[in-house]
Amino acid sequence: MSIFRLDAAEYGSIDARYIQSVDLTITNTGGEDFDVLIHGYYPHGVYYVGLVHAAAGATVFVPDITNQNMTFSLLLVTNINYSYSTQITVHAKNQGQLVAVFSKSDFYTIE
Repeated sequence: MSIFRLDAAEYGSIDARYIQSVDLTITNTGGEDFDVLIHGYYPHGVYYVGLVHAAAGATVFVPDITNQNMTFSLLLVTNINYSYSTQITVHAKNQGQLVAVFSKSDFYTIE
């Protein structure tokens, strides 16, 4: 499995005070289908759980994962043993307006 984690905290390098929600885009650039388990954590526990399927060559869009301007971690776990074919983009929004875009390189990655 491959694991990806994006952390946002108040006054951190990704400042959660300005992020009310995120739109998540996952693209499978490989030839093998996989699933992605998505967890959103904030200091009081889990605020989002989702499971999506990424077919070979397909893009999956998960809109409006809401964290309400609180410190959060976004955890993605795939059922494949490599990360090179998983591309991730996060569009961070505040009151519906785009405030930042993050990519796979902003995530901690474990294979």
